[in-house]
Amino acid sequence: MAGEIALRTRHPGLRASDEERERAVEELRRHYAAGRLTATELEERVAHAYRARTRGDLVRAFEALPRRRRRLGVKVARAQRSALRLHAAAYVTANGSLVGVWALTGEGRFWPAQSLLPWGVLLGWHLYAYRRWLRPRRRRVA
Repeated sequence: MAGEIALRTRHPGLRASDEERERAVEELRRHYAAGRLTATELEERVAHAYRARTRGDLVRAFEALPRRRRRLGVKVARAQRSALRLHAAAYVTANGSLVGVWALTGEGRFWPAQSLLPWGVLLGWHLYAYRRWLRPRRRRVA
């Protein structure tokens, strides 16, 4: 977590805030709870995190520990959700306008179907892919 901050900003020399130190300690406690650290290692790393002056110093407290990558997934999910909403809004706006023009002109044949059907298939495909992407992935055991 704190390591992600330093790596993401590419400025490990920036001063660490109290909040970043606290988040780093919380993350170290999660690693301890997961069994990756002994009690002695946790105490040493927590002391190092509290003594850290820069973000780079916080990164050193996480040496040999896996980083959490959930934040990227959350950002991608938000972007996908926004794209799906935009796609659906464009579909409703454009095709609603076409149906309105068709209704006002009194044309006998329902010509807006030429836009409704293919675009509806693509919107459904987008929705299916989004929901499938959100499902937890099962790992195969060999």
